[in-house]
Amino acid sequence: MLLRARKLHRPAVEAVLHAHYPKVCRIAYGLCGDDEAGKLAVQIVMRQSLAALPRWRNEAHANNWFLHHVILKTRDLAPQILPDDSLLRRLVLPSPEYVAFLRAFRHLPPQQREAFILSRGEKLNQRQAAVAMDCSSSAAGNHLQAADRALGAIAGDSFDERATALLNVYNSLTPGDDLVVGDINLVVRRIGWRKFLKVMDRLLALAILAALAWIVWRISRMIVA
Repeated sequence: MLLRARKLHRPAVEAVLHAHYPKVCRIAYGLCGDDEAGKLAVQIVMRQSLAALPRWRNEAHANNWFLHHVILKTRDLAPQILPDDSLLRRLVLPSPEYVAFLRAFRHLPPQQREAFILSRGEKLNQRQAAVAMDCSSSAAGNHLQAADRALGAIAGDSFDERATALLNVYNSLTPGDDLVVGDINLVVRRIGWRKFLKVMDRLLALAILAALAWIVWRISRMIVA
């Protein structure tokens, strides 16, 4: 599948993007905390993926690319503590304890938030989280431990309960399949234009070569004459 996608075969490209789109959405919306910022991060990452796709060596490489680049993009869109936080407004009546836990999560340093979401939300192992965060495995582990300590200081004995509640909301950020298909269709439309432009470039190059060949032929005929 990936081999065909690397050649920009549209159905294969759609299949590859479809496999990675949900986690890109969860991470972007979950870390940004703002739906508009999350949407922008997703759009940028998915557009960039079309240019990167031909360079992916295997599925693991593709997965690492998406994880790393969505993390990079969320760092450009610093989260704010908002009344309509992406991890808050999806609850009808959030408890004060949940709000306090979420607020503490938003106040964590960026890499601690990332380690918490990647490790506990996406269930990545320490090495995978480190690749996504562009740090060592030990550093990723340290960031997760620091996040747990800071959040534990807020939640106390209810840490597991509060973390589970937050991560349940985080998992609800997974887009429905109909939305995934629609968004990916918008992204891969660019492939048609890219192929068209590539063909036009080749035709233009052939036309230039033909013109040069004709000029050389005419000059050689004039010299002979």
